[in-house]
Amino acid sequence: MEKYAPLWEPLQVGSVTLKNRVVVTAHALQYAVDNLMTQQSVDYYEERAKGGAGLILTEAQAVLPNSRGLAPRTHQGWDPAVIPVYERLAEAVHRHGAKVFIDLSHFGVEDHSSMFLDNWRALWSASGVPSFTYNEIGKPMTREDIAELARGFARSARNAKTAGLDGAEVHAAHGYLLCSFLSPLTNLRTDEYGGNTENRCRIVLECAQAVRDECGPDFPIGVRLSLVEGVPGGIDGDEGERIARHLADSGLFDYFSISAGNASTFDQVVSPMSMPGARLVDLAARAKKVVNGLPVLTANGITDLSIAADIIEQGHADMVAMTRAHIADPHLISKARSGREQEIRHCVSANQGCINRMAQGWSLTCTQNPAAGREELLGIDTFSRTSTPKKVVVVGGGPAGMRAAEVAASRGHEVVLLERDDRLGGQIRYAAQIATRGRWNVMVKDMERQLALHGVDVRLGTDATVDDVRALAPDHVVLATGSTWRTDGFSAKTAFRPGIPGLEHVRVLDPIQALANPELCGERVLVVDDTGEYTALGLAETLAQAGKTVEVITAGMYLGEKILLTLDVGHLYPRLHALGVTLTPQHIVGAVTEEGAVLTRVWDFQNRVLPVDSIVTVMLRDPETSLAAGLREHFDVSQIGDCSAPRQVDQAIYEGEMAGRAV
Repeated sequence: MEKYAPLWEPLQVGSVTLKNRVVVTAHALQYAVDNLMTQQSVDYYEERAKGGAGLILTEAQAVLPNSRGLAPRTHQGWDPAVIPVYERLAEAVHRHGAKVFIDLSHFGVEDHSSMFLDNWRALWSASGVPSFTYNEIGKPMTREDIAELARGFARSARNAKTAGLDGAEVHAAHGYLLCSFLSPLTNLRTDEYGGNTENRCRIVLECAQAVRDECGPDFPIGVRLSLVEGVPGGIDGDEGERIARHLADSGLFDYFSISAGNASTFDQVVSPMSMPGARLVDLAARAKKVVNGLPVLTANGITDLSIAADIIEQGHADMVAMTRAHIADPHLISKARSGREQEIRHCVSANQGCINRMAQGWSLTCTQNPAAGREELLGIDTFSRTSTPKKVVVVGGGPAGMRAAEVAASRGHEVVLLERDDRLGGQIRYAAQIATRGRWNVMVKDMERQLALHGVDVRLGTDATVDDVRALAPDHVVLATGSTWRTDGFSAKTAFRPGIPGLEHVRVLDPIQALANPELCGERVLVVDDTGEYTALGLAETLAQAGKTVEVITAGMYLGEKILLTLDVGHLYPRLHALGVTLTPQHIVGAVTEEGAVLTRVWDFQNRVLPVDSIVTVMLRDPETSLAAGLREHFDVSQIGDCSAPRQVDQAIYEGEMAGRAV
């Protein structure tokens, strides 16, 4: 039997036959122009169809112009102007044997009512309960509004069908407008659209009926539900079952897409690295028992084909969403089915290139896969082997150097990779030592396999000099020597001073030293964060788990400013509080004395003294450029990653990809 055979079985969904059970669910790309889908989105979806996905859902297509401000480039599905690009989408996906459904959405109060100067309006809501995200109060919908909404669903579905798309999904999850009617937390109405389960489902059925009336019986319609919201007073499992049963009994739907959460619990929908595994499968299994045998789709955190196959084989669901897995590697299915499973790049759920960027209104890409969103430039069909093989030396075995070496070697160049340490991975290897962040090692191992596959000559324990590189006689050098953490306490926020005064009174460590040798920290540790990223808080958790007393301070408004949108904060903060970690925002270390660290509040310069054994400075990094000038005297040099400018791993891998292609 073929490996993962349950995944490759066809599935009938209404009048449509899916070639396999793997689905790419709706997720925001933010590639729109004038709020309409573009060729960039078509290229993105085609790459996933090319890689073997059975069903692809578009990102949310708003069904009316009054649902436009969730993000600057929210897609509009109601406008007939979108039909030509939908036609190109259908043609692109169908040429690879996949199917494509439109996601029909209205965001309700999870929107900005005045983002666009030409579109100020009162947001629609079930009962005027404010947005969990933006705290904007919406207008309770009238019956006339509800009728207009149903017409918008029908019109948008008609555009999709006219263009040749294969079906539609009614998005009634995640706190969007229809979900706000389903939820007893946000639906406080006393008319026929509020109260009991049947009444709260009425608007969903009316919108689905409008789609069915417009598109006919041969156009599959699914519904996406949050079977639980994860908040007191919201939809719980029992109510979720009642909703699913009532919707299934209507006969309007051809499948159920089961998710969870609302806008305040979105970290249940796109779980971060610290919450691994297929966390919503049990909800799909519950839904299967009440939806009259209709196919059920499960989603969230399914990154490995073995897990996906087990879900299908055990009957927990009929379809499996591997959405982030396909962002990281759109060809994972074709690789697995052609005996190249060792080439798959696995999603590590960092949420940096995907949900983090989407939440800022930026275009989606991927930490590991720079081609995501750049398919025209970097997609699989753009890759070619060189006609003039060269010898390339890469100095530095972190993510930037590893990707540059892999790509250059895969194009036919002879590549030697020199790494000072006895292992590859650079600072990511240390990041993987932080509590709950071990999945970073999966990325490193994936990259190591690629180096071996393409025959890169990896030389560990080599602290390269210019003479060492000259002895190899390369045609091109890639310098990827990374960066080093500073321990002087300098910050741009206190640029009037060269660093923290009095550090001679205490042991000062950088985060790598603290992770590698936690015993050096002593028992009382102060972590100073100037980055807003995961490192400081993750280090605090790691040290606290080792029994140390830890306080983390930042001059920022709150700790972890840059990981709110990666959906880490909602999981990390409770763990830190449970461990007794003290979180102190809006403070700097004014000085260190023999009595301890003087913590100064930034607003009024009030001080308190904290006795500490060590200070860990998670602050600035300096690029490691000691070889740059010497190498440039002799070679053509590409300087990439942190040794160009210290940033995140996303930029390092992107620059490695581009350097490997440029040789």
